[in-house]
Amino acid sequence: MRESKLSPHQAKQPPSIKMCGLSREQDITCVNTLLPDFVGFVFASSPRQVSITQAARLKSLLDSRIKAVGVFVGESVDEIVKLVDSGVIDYIQLHDSNEIESSENFTRRESRILALRQRTSTPIIKAIAASNVPNILAQQESTADLLLLDNAKGGSGKCFDWDYVVRAREAGFDREFFLAGGINAGNLSRALALHPYGIDLSKGLESNGAKDCAKMHEIMEILSKHRT
Repeated sequence: MRESKLSPHQAKQPPSIKMCGLSREQDITCVNTLLPDFVGFVFASSPRQVSITQAARLKSLLDSRIKAVGVFVGESVDEIVKLVDSGVIDYIQLHDSNEIESSENFTRRESRILALRQRTSTPIIKAIAASNVPNILAQQESTADLLLLDNAKGGSGKCFDWDYVVRAREAGFDREFFLAGGINAGNLSRALALHPYGIDLSKGLESNGAKDCAKMHEIMEILSKHRT
């Protein structure tokens, strides 16, 4: 997939929208009316976790124009490839529990990407803790198709300091990435101003711990204004 390192902030393309952590059939019904570019099924331990059976059911109901992303933390390559081969997911998103991007950690995670590359051509998103500028810059040569810049604790619903992105770009970072962590209707315009490849939302789409279709509609309305 990595045809170019040209980022959408350079190409001035409208960002993609990913609605993550869907777990109910009514969530799918809602996104099928909104048509975000991606939805996310969380297979890692989380309040939003779904089983393989649940995910397969949800994918069967999903509009074919929407790509399903599988979110993983430590699951085996065999488990991930099984979900790809069965058509449950279209993209792979890999997280890591270690927020420090040491050389050893980087090598280990890139080896995992290589192991998946040997088994599937499915695009791979590498999620990182954007807890400082060096952590972001360290990903410049990652073999992942896309990056996802998140808070040090993914799924926390909290933003990281987005100035890190600005400073990393000034230092030469030009990779395509999803911006994640604490994005909601109140700060979406500011997130879009960073011109990421995509915006990843989860907790910002929820009320009382469940996806709220009204909030999902609100997000798409804000996005439509930025696309016109």
